[in-house]
Amino acid sequence: MTRHLIDRASPKAEGARVKHFLDLARREGVHPAVQELGQRPVTTRTARKVQEFLRIDRQESPAT
Repeated sequence: MTRHLIDRASPKAEGARVKHFLDLARREGVHPAVQELGQRPVTTRTARKVQEFLRIDRQESPAT
């Protein structure tokens, strides 16, 4: 049984349609939800968790 023409081991992202889609996506820019996540302030609760994890890591790591 022969494989279909479109069946390939690794799909390639090439062609006019893909290039046009990527151009449109780049023009639209970053999604507003992604921008909000990047601008979200670090809460004191989150900062405190990070401090605790670092404290535990320092205690458990072997001294060199």
